[in-house]
Amino acid sequence: MGTADGAIVGATKILDHGSDTDRWTIVIVAEGYRTAELAQFHNDTQNFLNTLLTTAPFDTLQGAINVYRLDVSSTDSGADDPVGCGGTGATPATYFDASFCGNGIQRLLVVNTTDVLNAVNANVVAWNVIMVLVNSPIYGGSGGAVATVSRAPAANEIALHEIGHAAFGFADEYEYYAGCGVDVGHDQHPTVEPTQPNVTINSNRATIKWADLVLATTPMPTTTNADCTICDPQPDPMPAGTVGAYEGAHYYHCGAFRPQFNCRMRALGFPYCAVCRRRIVQTLTPHLPIKSILKDLKELKFEKFEHKEFKVEKIEKPEHKEIKIEKIEKPEHKEVKTEKFEKLEKFEKLEKIEAREKSEFKERKPEKFEVELDKRSLEGPKFKDAELEPFDERSMSERVARLESSMARMSHFITPQQRPDLSRGALSTDGDARPRTPAKRSRPPRRPSGARPPSR
Repeated sequence: MGTADGAIVGATKILDHGSDTDRWTIVIVAEGYRTAELAQFHNDTQNFLNTLLTTAPFDTLQGAINVYRLDVSSTDSGADDPVGCGGTGATPATYFDASFCGNGIQRLLVVNTTDVLNAVNANVVAWNVIMVLVNSPIYGGSGGAVATVSRAPAANEIALHEIGHAAFGFADEYEYYAGCGVDVGHDQHPTVEPTQPNVTINSNRATIKWADLVLATTPMPTTTNADCTICDPQPDPMPAGTVGAYEGAHYYHCGAFRPQFNCRMRALGFPYCAVCRRRIVQTLTPHLPIKSILKDLKELKFEKFEHKEFKVEKIEKPEHKEIKIEKIEKPEHKEVKTEKFEKLEKFEKLEKIEAREKSEFKERKPEKFEVELDKRSLEGPKFKDAELEPFDERSMSERVARLESSMARMSHFITPQQRPDLSRGALSTDGDARPRTPAKRSRPPRRPSGARPPSR
């Protein structure tokens, strides 16, 4: 049995958001569908796609996703169901040799991975994850290089769980392998840190993988298993959705921790935990179209802007109006301007007046000087002393004393009546202010020419 038991019909793009090299592309492959049943495969594919696009966080990342449907017909319907795992023993001839009871676990549904990869690569140029949809009503699935899912009643939930393994590298968060009460050797997890992002052996608040998602009020570890020989039976002690460190994960009862009490990677029907959602967003966001990213940023900015505007109206605006303008800015500005600028204006006015007076004085000085010279030339030295320093009494007294001393020394030349009247500023002569002409001295008669002076 194998590729000889059927044929590849072809690929159809059923969700197109752009180039496959830019988008996150899923290829859904038919297995165990006969040619007449491919219409059912189309319906099953669309049902899964509808579920995917309405599941968080895929619902907000639709623009990043492209989906192909690869039609492959098989000779028979269904998948192998070995008796060794309690199956019916059916062995239908199918293209990818689908079979339950992988690794001895009934629910572990596997296919020939190499044949699946070859078929997809031959029909779809670029892809990110492959999911094989097996036409069987038996519950089962698996995740690895490809995800494998049956058409059981919970098929879509199984598909979301298995894609978590194949596309994002999530670990199983449940604490058993074959089943609680059945497992042997799964009491204590090995002391090796798992590589998957959603399980750990470290419960330290500061260093756990998802430390940034743990609240300060959340106890760490959040739960511990009192009996490591069994699955922990205790209910969730924390509010739903609390991120912490819950013991029991990665197929072991103790020694391994999961982020939340429940997650789609632990039990079907629950949403992805916060750690898983973050990884999905980180993986798909780079595949979003630029327009979609800008739209998301715009909407996010708009929401923040509305919130900020609400705060401004209630708090910031009244503070600016009442304190900054009316109580502080105006009074300080007015007082400083009045006190400083009035003094400055007065000083400037005084400077202008002084400059104007100096200018006028310089302009008048030559003319006044000429007049004073004329007057001094007419009235004599006395007028000069009195006019040049009219307000210096000490200087005037000294000069008057010097003048009187000079007059005393000249007393043998003039009569007391001819002495100057200093109070009048002119010579005085018995009521007549006019100066008198001194009498001419008589000269002896000239000798005749050739006469000799008398001898003594």
